[in-house]
Amino acid sequence: MNGYVQLETPDGEPVFVNADRVNFIRRFRGGNLASAVNFEKGNYIVVKGNLEEVANMLADA
Repeated sequence: MNGYVQLETPDGEPVFVNADRVNFIRRFRGGNLASAVNFEKGNYIVVKGNLEEVANMLADA
């Protein structure tokens, strides 16, 4: 899947993110266990992983 990355929510549910639509990633409240992936229109989804892990996965897409 070109440009898409499979991530997991903190509950373990799989989600697919189009890396081309991501504006930025930030640490989600509660420590380094979750990150918020923000999209073009200000929407975000919380995924499992720290900033570095999520950024590397999106960069490899």
